[in-house]
Amino acid sequence: MYGLSFLISILITIPAFVLTVPFDPYRRIPNYLFMFFGQLMVTQNPGWKRTILGLENYRPGENTVVVANHLSFLDMPLMATLPWKMKWVSKKEIFEIPVVGWLMRMAGHVSIDRGSVKAFESLRTSQRYLEKGIPVMIFPEGTRSRDGSMKPFKRGAFVLAMEGNHHILPIAIHGTFNLMKPDTWRLNLRGNLILSILPPVNSVDFEDFQQLKDHVHGMIRREVEKLQASENAPGV
Repeated sequence: MYGLSFLISILITIPAFVLTVPFDPYRRIPNYLFMFFGQLMVTQNPGWKRTILGLENYRPGENTVVVANHLSFLDMPLMATLPWKMKWVSKKEIFEIPVVGWLMRMAGHVSIDRGSVKAFESLRTSQRYLEKGIPVMIFPEGTRSRDGSMKPFKRGAFVLAMEGNHHILPIAIHGTFNLMKPDTWRLNLRGNLILSILPPVNSVDFEDFQQLKDHVHGMIRREVEKLQASENAPGV
């Protein structure tokens, strides 16, 4: 089902990209199509229960760097179900995957070469989206968790936010690790998926990116722990 979704997506997105690129410099239309098919991966599975908490914490039109913990390949399709569209920052290896990488390029997402001296320079290209009020999404752990636990955050998202005086919107993801673990394409067809959107954090309230990074990491970690405890509580 998921392979078919990608195939249909690219067959529709390619002509849409060709027809709209002259007047759609921010590639909103190809991105809408890409995210729509991502949504289908999650919403059309009858065994997955999806819950979104804290939608009131999103402020449309505000220059926002969105950050979340990263557990699974399913994190991106799950976040595509949010009622707003974003540009994603991903490692260049994702853009090299046939079909998926092609779709991401046509949708205008941002590729960075982790470990390269030019990595942050590539990340700065996302400022043009932020300046137009288009949220930019970054997984600050840099890669998926291999054991389901949160890892330290890298600095890029937080330096980017401080350089542009942008807000950070933290999101806690829960449930995707058990449905599709890293390094496998095998799916658990029953489970609960939760996105918890936390209050935005204004980067100007912090002295440096390290302080901002630690604060946001703590927010997401505590929310993830709360979601885990709730799921494991007796009678739940």
